[in-house]
Amino acid sequence: MATGGTPSAPVGPVPFEDVDGELASEQQPPPEGLDDLADMVSSLPSKMEVNLPMRLRLYQGFWLAANHVPAAVALQRRFVPRPDDVIVASLPKCGTTWLIALAFATMARRVHPPDAAGHPLRRLNPHRCLPFLEGLFARGHEAKLDALPSPRLMNTHMPLAMLPSAAPAPAPAMAVSSGGGRGYRIVYICREPKDMVVSMWHYTRRVMPSVSFTETFESFCDGAKIYGPFWDHILGYWRASTATPDNVLFLRYEEFLRDPVGNVRKLAQFVGLPFSEEEEAAGMVNAIVELCSLDTMRGFEANKTGYVDAQRKIPRETLFRKGVIGDWVNHMTPEMACRLDGIVADKFSRTGLTFK
Repeated sequence: MATGGTPSAPVGPVPFEDVDGELASEQQPPPEGLDDLADMVSSLPSKMEVNLPMRLRLYQGFWLAANHVPAAVALQRRFVPRPDDVIVASLPKCGTTWLIALAFATMARRVHPPDAAGHPLRRLNPHRCLPFLEGLFARGHEAKLDALPSPRLMNTHMPLAMLPSAAPAPAPAMAVSSGGGRGYRIVYICREPKDMVVSMWHYTRRVMPSVSFTETFESFCDGAKIYGPFWDHILGYWRASTATPDNVLFLRYEEFLRDPVGNVRKLAQFVGLPFSEEEEAAGMVNAIVELCSLDTMRGFEANKTGYVDAQRKIPRETLFRKGVIGDWVNHMTPEMACRLDGIVADKFSRTGLTFK
């Protein structure tokens, strides 16, 4: 079981690969103690993911990869967060790679200055620096989290409801608190839905080249994408951020792109590591933004070779495509854009969340 015990000397975050040593991607037996879930998983509504060769199961209102349903159950049953944990959450293709790089560089800056030649992000893909929660729990490897010193920095695409005691609730019962004090923190990033679906299509074309953009668009509008429906995923974190802003920081990819320096400052403040006057004067914030920029990251050897998903042969280079706002205009007809805008307007009405 992944426990909540905290090492005596907080020195994290550290690159997860340096602790884990292998990050195996091969298929593993079901997590120990969850053998009873096979019948439950097989009884859930299912459909094939249009853009990836995987079967999805509808669990608690969300479409998850079939092998991630036991992981979701394990997360809910066994994951005990530490009070100073930080989890970066998002739907796929919403700026996740950029945000986890920025979060790691920001939180680890006192041990790994951004201009250091041996900085972990210069030798490792950002996804090798953070544990991916559902990947670990799906393989029964969650005990590896205990090897990480505090504060731990982790990553997930899971809906908020799959995280421990994180069901939407009034502020006093909001369970991003792990008991006493401020509780662990979640940094969530969302993206304009039209750009999100375009990015997803480009990312998965290496695996399913025959799938058209129209097919991708239709499944996205239906909500039948991995971790979807996208509107429920986004709204879970949005509502939590308005109920407990000290525990959930809701970021927009577009705003981060327009003002990366200001948003890195906001991120540092949220995780309890604000930049000092000395760091500001030394240009620390700008150095972190430059280290994690798309052009810089694209040039590192660790991001040019290998696979972000070895099983499905998705190259790491696909993580660094364009990173721009408004690429949807090159792929959608006016009718498509109008339809998706209508879905967004309907699903997010009266929530206070809008996309422009």
